Amino acid sequence: MLHGYRRHLALLAFGLLATPLVVGIVKPDSPESILKEGRTLAPAPNAPVNRGDWLKLPEEIDAYLRDHFGFRQVLIRTHKDVTRPLLGFGNDTVLIGRDGRMFYLGEETVRQSAGLLVRDQRVAYATDMLVHMNQELQARGIRFLVAPPPNGATIYQDDLPHWAQNPGKPTEYDLLLANLAAKGVPAVDLRPAVKKARNEGPVFYMHDTHWTFRGALAAYNAIAEADSHPEWRIEPGFALGPMNLRKGGDLARMFGVGDAVSEFAEELTLPQGKKVLQSSDPFGDFTETSEKAGPTILILGDSFTGGYLPAMILQHAHRVIWMDHKSCGFDWSEMETYHPDEVWWMPNERFLVCKAGLKPMGLPEGKLDSAEGRAPGGLAEQIDAAGKRHGAQQ
Repeated sequence: MLHGYRRHLALLAFGLLATPLVVGIVKPDSPESILKEGRTLAPAPNAPVNRGDWLKLPEEIDAYLRDHFGFRQVLIRTHKDVTRPLLGFGNDTVLIGRDGRMFYLGEETVRQSAGLLVRDQRVAYATDMLVHMNQELQARGIRFLVAPPPNGATIYQDDLPHWAQNPGKPTEYDLLLANLAAKGVPAVDLRPAVKKARNEGPVFYMHDTHWTFRGALAAYNAIAEADSHPEWRIEPGFALGPMNLRKGGDLARMFGVGDAVSEFAEELTLPQGKKVLQSSDPFGDFTETSEKAGPTILILGDSFTGGYLPAMILQHAHRVIWMDHKSCGFDWSEMETYHPDEVWWMPNERFLVCKAGLKPMGLPEGKLDSAEGRAPGGLAEQIDAAGKRHGAQQ
């Protein structure tokens, strides 16, 4: 008798576990539901052809299934309802800070901003790649600038719980800037300008991973100064409109309260250019042009730039090309296709290092200074330089 119950329980458990997978195959959530969470939809795994591909296959399958099971949003909301009374300060994806500000815990973002995660070998690899890109672009007469948008946890340290605040530790952002300075690659630290803009209004949304238009404008003005375009500066009073009510946010959706929270933030009032998508993906690469004479700027970035910077740049430039950096796996041949005057490398701080094994497709081979993943100039010296930079910003 007991064995019969066990069989029924086993079948019930199997049915419960299999249902989301079946629904994900028959009627999956739209890609937009993933993109609204501030992430890129994981692609289907490719057929492995060598040992390295076989080793990466389990991780790729896991990532694909996580983004393609059914009832995703329902399960997220249910998880919130079940865990919120127990955890009190968020869940395994979202951390709730002071005054209800939300921070993204995924991709080690909070630990990265706190200086608790410093992947020196991967920062060294990213440095070598950017040095090589700079050399190739210089040979083509194209200017290059590195300008990573900071994490919300980097800018709003005072809203984090004490354990998540940075007590003065050098971060990966510090280390990358120190490495690039030692190699002569043009780079700008956007953190001071964005932090200063907090005095005038919110620079990151309360319930979203992204910066506000005020925060993006502060970063744009810092880039214009560093890139020898001081005349490109745009005053906030000219570009920003009045406060408007904004509902939800990607972090709120991850936490299951997307319909229950709202906040006030300024909108951008600058005119948009003529936008042309480069594929059927509404969130994919695009070009945007104005009727003004001026240079062509190519941005390699993510959602921190695509919906924010083009209208600002087009006040003085003719064309903006936005391309997804794809964790360093973007197509280098696009440089020959578009012939930009300048290239801005702008992945968000949490994407500061490349995904393991990825490099730009078609980038000409070149000698790397840290082929074995060692920080150029010595890790100790780089950490010391990064620490001095960090101290100067406090």
